[in-house]
Amino acid sequence: MASQLRKFEQDAVVDKTLTSIVQNKDAVIARIKATPEYVGIQNDYDKIADLKAQVKTLEEDLRNSVSEIRTKVEDFNSNVLNANLVYEVKYNDYRYDTNQALQIEVDVSSYGKARDVISNEVAIALLPKDAVNDVDSIITRIADSFKINF
Repeated sequence: MASQLRKFEQDAVVDKTLTSIVQNKDAVIARIKATPEYVGIQNDYDKIADLKAQVKTLEEDLRNSVSEIRTKVEDFNSNVLNANLVYEVKYNDYRYDTNQALQIEVDVSSYGKARDVISNEVAIALLPKDAVNDVDSIITRIADSFKINF
């Protein structure tokens, strides 16, 4: 009757077996890499690596372009539109619909800055008693200050 191996003896047999299996691992790996199937997998991997490099380059180009357009929009709003309170060009690259990322907004809402400015200017313009007869010219003068001249 064979005696049963103790745990440490079993572990020694397992270790010896594994050592013998991986003894010529470099030769086995070389043979695996030479198979047509592995060569195909390696080619696919190389394509993926190339695509990742292209994506990285495109992402960098995109970041630079987004930064550039934001600067141009700010300059346009400041210099061409003269910080107009009604009309403003906006760029938002986080929009789901990329066709709407660049917009010209017109803000005449009750919460808009233009309404407050106009309200203040009207109040100041109407202070003199003789201004009641001149309301049309006051409105025209204030509205003309918001026109965009190209």
